Amino acid sequence: MSERQHFHPMAIAIYWLQLLRAWLFYIVIIIINGGIKERFGMITLLVIFIFSFVLAMIRYKTRSYTINADKIVIYHGVFRKKETDIPYERIQTIKQRQWFFLKPFNLIQILIETAGGNKATAEGSLPAVDAGVLETLENFRYGRGQGESDQEVDTTGQESTNRYRVTDGQIVLYGITDLSILASLAALVAFATEMIPDSWFTRVTTTAENLYRLGWIVFLGAAFVLLILLILISLAKNFIQFYNFTVSRTNQTLTIESGLFERKVQKIPTNKIQGIRIRQQVLRKLFKISSVEIILAGGQETTGENNVPKKLYILPIVPDQLLYPTLARLIPEWEIHEPEMTFASYSSIWYFWRWHLLWLPVLVAGFIWNPFVGIALVLWIGFLFFYSWLDYRYQGYAIQTQTRVCIQNYQALTKVQTFIERPKIQAFSNHASKWLYNKKLGHSRLTLKTGLGSETIGLKFIKREDQETLKDFYLSR
Repeated sequence: MSERQHFHPMAIAIYWLQLLRAWLFYIVIIIINGGIKERFGMITLLVIFIFSFVLAMIRYKTRSYTINADKIVIYHGVFRKKETDIPYERIQTIKQRQWFFLKPFNLIQILIETAGGNKATAEGSLPAVDAGVLETLENFRYGRGQGESDQEVDTTGQESTNRYRVTDGQIVLYGITDLSILASLAALVAFATEMIPDSWFTRVTTTAENLYRLGWIVFLGAAFVLLILLILISLAKNFIQFYNFTVSRTNQTLTIESGLFERKVQKIPTNKIQGIRIRQQVLRKLFKISSVEIILAGGQETTGENNVPKKLYILPIVPDQLLYPTLARLIPEWEIHEPEMTFASYSSIWYFWRWHLLWLPVLVAGFIWNPFVGIALVLWIGFLFFYSWLDYRYQGYAIQTQTRVCIQNYQALTKVQTFIERPKIQAFSNHASKWLYNKKLGHSRLTLKTGLGSETIGLKFIKREDQETLKDFYLSR
């Protein structure tokens, strides 16, 4: 395929949805403030929809692509024509998306991430092409003949065993124990206080006060209903994201598939993996389940203005007894096994709790001002002390092989174990203040390339001999 090709006309729908998503915040504000009942609001919404559709048509008419034996070229631009050349050797990952309205046409969206890319978006995007285009790209990328698939090349006969699928029951358990929904609730409340009309907010607070006056039973009943609503939202979110989640290994490539309305497929060469991270929230520890993500140097989706890499799960939920056997099948070259941790925290918890004691005067002032504020501060300060105790109790390290180390700490009530190969570590540092140095204590930090930047993994207030052990591991070549 060397001729210049246009995308399928369904690309117009993809472009239109992308443009409308950029306007989504303003659309929601107009609807919340009753703009759809006024002529100006209706005209504004109509202009947004028409303007977005016209831009989508322009993008469709001015964008095309060519697939050659050594590279893919993407053409775009209206007045200033641009060409993006992507040699196959620079490709980090290829992601496949398929919205439900593309499936009847056997169309997919292809996103191409490169190792040298420095943008939050994919360097190459084919919004609506025939599913056979992906196979053509993969054949050129791996130097195979046309029509020769991964399965035809694989002669191990193990493709059916090198696979893991998440069941619907596991997704339900994952959603019920998903503590991130609390952060979403806090963000929603912050949005509501700023953007929702005062009349709506006053009505909600008045209703809450009336429920409280009716008694604790009614108030707790309302809180229970809110909890059920949060669980339902969490279940819906996780089913949309992880429905029919499957990870499989063929030759040197991991293939991850998931999604309800938008089916996502991502192929990851195993030699691109920078690290492996096992997460276990406090609630999931009770159910003996964990999550496993992989860290890439590039090709991960990002979120927020700072382009923080999203978690790329290969095992979003897995029973603890199947964790290491499953990893051994999917990524055997890492030889991951349960680490024997050296708990490195200094024996005194004072260093982890000392700054939280500054909240005590605020707590006293809160009780003097309003008992309910005081109770809220007690819960918050209690959480801070508990979180610091978890970090103090469980942070540690394990040198598993001559080239691999595991760092364990707590993040947001989640035990995190990060497995890193020494060649993947960009930098290592030991540091300590004057007072800690005199007590033979300090901090150790390892820097690992992730996404578009780097990530620092560290241990706090550890003994100097543990610092030297980690330093010797890093320096030994």
